[in-house]
Amino acid sequence: MKVTDSTNPAAQAIDAADPSSQTSRFMPRPWRRFYVTLLRGLLVLNAGLANCVVHAQASYPDRMITIVVPYPAGGTTDMLARSVADVLRRRSGQNVVVDNQPGAGGSLAGKRVISATPDGYTLLMTSSGINSVVPTTYKDFKPLEGLTQVSVLVDVPFVMVVNNEFPAKTLGDFMNYAKKAPGQVSVGNVGLGSHGHLAQLLFGKAIGADLLPVPYKGSTPAINDLLGGQIDAILDNVGVQKPFIETHKVTPLFVTSARRSPALPLVPTAVELGVSFESTAWFGLAAPRATPPAVVLYLRDTIVAGLQTPEQLSRLTLAGLTPVFSTPAQANARAATDTHTLAPLAASLNLPVN
Repeated sequence: MKVTDSTNPAAQAIDAADPSSQTSRFMPRPWRRFYVTLLRGLLVLNAGLANCVVHAQASYPDRMITIVVPYPAGGTTDMLARSVADVLRRRSGQNVVVDNQPGAGGSLAGKRVISATPDGYTLLMTSSGINSVVPTTYKDFKPLEGLTQVSVLVDVPFVMVVNNEFPAKTLGDFMNYAKKAPGQVSVGNVGLGSHGHLAQLLFGKAIGADLLPVPYKGSTPAINDLLGGQIDAILDNVGVQKPFIETHKVTPLFVTSARRSPALPLVPTAVELGVSFESTAWFGLAAPRATPPAVVLYLRDTIVAGLQTPEQLSRLTLAGLTPVFSTPAQANARAATDTHTLAPLAASLNLPVN
């Protein structure tokens, strides 16, 4: 006797198709024919859908791919997006377009990709800030629910620099000075609620000092004020500060990554100097949540293979970016972890809710 689930219509249909089954002996013949026909139809439909999915994934990509960038052209994220597009274009043989759509902290671009068909043809150049900070001010933007990460492509470490007139030239001296002058050591950042701003707050907690955050609208005005002596320090991207450090216009104290940045190999980490502090932003690629895993994996493997050439790695390092190339699972886990750490801190700033 067959072991069947009497509550399962498909199992009932199988029983009905088998004259020896326990169910079919008590079922009117018309109903038996109905269930058999229904089951056969469902099986054919299921096989057809499976074949369509397999075929779609096997032929991917077979048309243009769009990478949506949530920032204006010309920035670091845009540069990385164009490198990714170039790799995909050369390795897939398909046209890849970079579409810059700034606005609303990146949520406009993010929502566009979340609502796109999950087929791998509309992708988002994303970041730790977009995933973790932006949703605290744009409540209808839910990246953890609507996106799946393809890869964290690069880390974006920060570096703390001070103006050359500031009395503290080492991290130890900076800590001592800041503790003796609570609320008086001014530290610029590139924007209210930015990842750099949050990292600055975390750093203050790590050293037990009350620093004075000074948010700017981008790096340029912050650097101008630092060089002019209006502020004492900046916590900024390594790539932005690298030329100022190399020309001795500012003094670096430490980088915020777990390991030294390849772009600034002579600058130690905070951990090396005895401070338990690490905070690194990142840039990556994401797709709509229901994108098939095979497509996500194809994108990750293709992009990583293309970015690991000496030419591309050198270009990333010169921009102050540290290659990571995580797997999709690692990237999704990191997005969740960063949200757990940064979102409450961003919420504590009482930023305007949109």
